[in-house]
Amino acid sequence: MSNMVRIRTNGVKMMIDFKKTILFNLRETTIHISHYIHHNEKHAMEDNPFDGDRVSRLQGMAVGFLYVHDGQQVIQKDLEKGMSISKSTVSGLVKRMIKNGLIYTSPSSSDARVKCLNLTTYAIDIMNDINRQASETEEVLKKDISEEDLAIFFKVLKQIKQNAK
Repeated sequence: MSNMVRIRTNGVKMMIDFKKTILFNLRETTIHISHYIHHNEKHAMEDNPFDGDRVSRLQGMAVGFLYVHDGQQVIQKDLEKGMSISKSTVSGLVKRMIKNGLIYTSPSSSDARVKCLNLTTYAIDIMNDINRQASETEEVLKKDISEEDLAIFFKVLKQIKQNAK
């Protein structure tokens, strides 16, 4: 009975088993995955500056943005749009990232007034490690799940996201 919650529907009391709800199961799954990542990958990347107080989450997201756009000319305006943050936030973010040794700037090939943002080898090495860890985690999570079941899972998740909009 501890799993049951009373709800009212048109004046009629009903009992719902929250363990059979999408919300509970998504939350519980997220918690399990977070614990897995924290406990099983903690030692693999002990020097990861994105894990802790050395580099902010926003800086980590910006490094990820630049990593994904490797080989492309990325300027501050691209970070503004891509990360949905203000011009002043990007300006401060870039200054802190340069100070932390994550990026450097170079003049644009098309307009010398514009500075391109580039990852340092330090940041690239960190992102390569994170990418490797993410791939390994994905393999563990997909273990013994058929391609057909994964396709259904992603289809259902997509519909849940659509329903939640």
